[in-house]
Amino acid sequence: MRSLRLAIIMAVALSFVVAAALIGCEASTQTSASDESKAEAHESETSRDEAKIQSAMSAAPISIAKDARIVDYPEKLGQPLIELRKGANGWTCFPDWQATPGKDPMCFDKMWMQWFDAINTATDPNIKHPGIAYMLQGGSDASNTNPFAMKPKKGEEWVSAPPHIMLIVPGKLDKTFFSTDHHSGEPWVMYAGTPYEHVMIPVEEEIK
Repeated sequence: MRSLRLAIIMAVALSFVVAAALIGCEASTQTSASDESKAEAHESETSRDEAKIQSAMSAAPISIAKDARIVDYPEKLGQPLIELRKGANGWTCFPDWQATPGKDPMCFDKMWMQWFDAINTATDPNIKHPGIAYMLQGGSDASNTNPFAMKPKKGEEWVSAPPHIMLIVPGKLDKTFFSTDHHSGEPWVMYAGTPYEHVMIPVEEEIK
């Protein structure tokens, strides 16, 4: 009888041990799966950031892009830019903007970054000396005349610019010297007559 009770006690104890082992194994499996999921998410985010960095670098000559600061657009207007990579040469490059139909990565010098900050806050840029920007993959703009347009007017199309360099200078541009026709194949003025006017200088033929 005593041996029977002992056997029963041992059987119950063994069942608890097995149950605890199974629970521990399940918890370990869940933790492992969670860790793998986090690792995959991190790897995916890293891949996306790397793709954006490569996109941004394609906007300018490699001599500029390789040491440029790389930033991404914020999720909401008014939020700060998202830094993807620190820079060392005073240039700032942006990846393709998903809000437009064409490719439009760009690289700005310091004066162009002042212009960028001004247009995003609807204030006048303080242009003290000429500034250069590169868009060697081309550009896609909602308007050639309205700097705040987010989409073309009804019946109009997006302005698809060929690969180009952009120039800003202090003061007003001479309208008799530069055209505003973005189909001319020659340098033209975008946003003419506004504080954000600048010269677009094509380096390739217009995208048809």
